[in-house]
Amino acid sequence: MSMPTETKEIIEQYARRVSEARVSKLERYGLKIALAERKGAKATDTDGKTYYDCYCSGGRQVLGHRRPEIVSAMREAIKQCDLGNFILMSAQKAALAKTLSNITPGNLKNTVFGVSRGEANDFAMKLSRGSTGKKEIVCFEGASHGQTAFALTATDDPGQEKLFGPLIPMFKRVPADEAALEKAVTDKTAAVIIEPIQSDAGVIFKQASLLKKARSVCDRHGAALIFDEGQTAFGRAGLLFESERSGVAPDILTVAQGMGGGMYPITATIFTSRLNRFMLTHPLVHLSTFGGADIGCMVAMATIELIKKDQLCKNAEERGRQLLEGLKRIVESSSGLKEARGAGLLIGVEADGAARAEKFVSALAASGVIALPAPANPAVVRFTPPIDILQKEIDEILEATQKAAK
Repeated sequence: MSMPTETKEIIEQYARRVSEARVSKLERYGLKIALAERKGAKATDTDGKTYYDCYCSGGRQVLGHRRPEIVSAMREAIKQCDLGNFILMSAQKAALAKTLSNITPGNLKNTVFGVSRGEANDFAMKLSRGSTGKKEIVCFEGASHGQTAFALTATDDPGQEKLFGPLIPMFKRVPADEAALEKAVTDKTAAVIIEPIQSDAGVIFKQASLLKKARSVCDRHGAALIFDEGQTAFGRAGLLFESERSGVAPDILTVAQGMGGGMYPITATIFTSRLNRFMLTHPLVHLSTFGGADIGCMVAMATIELIKKDQLCKNAEERGRQLLEGLKRIVESSSGLKEARGAGLLIGVEADGAARAEKFVSALAASGVIALPAPANPAVVRFTPPIDILQKEIDEILEATQKAAK
């Protein structure tokens, strides 16, 4: 089956068969393009223009595009195995689960695999209800946890509720306030779910004191504490896991975007032995047809090994500091931009409003940088380049951003 090759043909076919509205939206962002060749931090469109990819599929591609070691791992995996049988055992599943147990914070010992962030968070909340026998879930204003049932209910998006409600009952949404959290968590609470950094809300940090309060109230009331690190794990924010910054260990940790090295969709829900007692009596209670595919497990193992071997968390911290300091200087000299904030290579630049941010995004595209507004706060433009990016590449991104800001 042949694929379209000309830009006009690709866009017309995409609009007709996938989403005409999305094409219109991307055009307003200056991104009415079709990607072709991609390598590292760069992507080239079908007309030959090259961009620095500071979007990376919402930060998913922590190692950028087609990192050679991950491509090799994918090829080797295909030689050795296939997707496997999702209900049967394999060396690949066992090895990755052991690795996750060894590297995650706290006492997280058991893993259930999935293929999307929403699926990982859905299972985390299902496990909390099943293991505690309670029903209430406490979530936060500004939260974004995915598009599946439990995850969508925990996500702070009134538009989704209006379109698809009623959603799952017995969820409490609270502001990121210790007193509000203390009041919300009761003996009926199954879990508190929180993102240490709310990326989709515009790169909003949760204070360590709030995470510590969540830990203490969950312990007091017998609830599970869930950290959603779907967008922060594996070096994105400068640490292997963002929860390490606060010193707070969850009962359940969900990881998503980065684990597949940009080459294979794989996610994980990792939890304590105490919560695993529920799985011992309900071993088939949650199944994922493509979760923990043997190929994906091998790619994930190679991704984790590379991040550790090349000290890419440290690189993300250093290059992130370079990028953030440069963006702050640009913001100071730009009338339409208000603030730059972030950790590692998860950075948000807040504009005067959504309209100004849209113009900024379009100007960035014209200057050769792909960056997009945060889904839940379109006034904030996110910069999430690969964590293995080079110093000179950050310099070039800043040069292009300075041009766009003018």
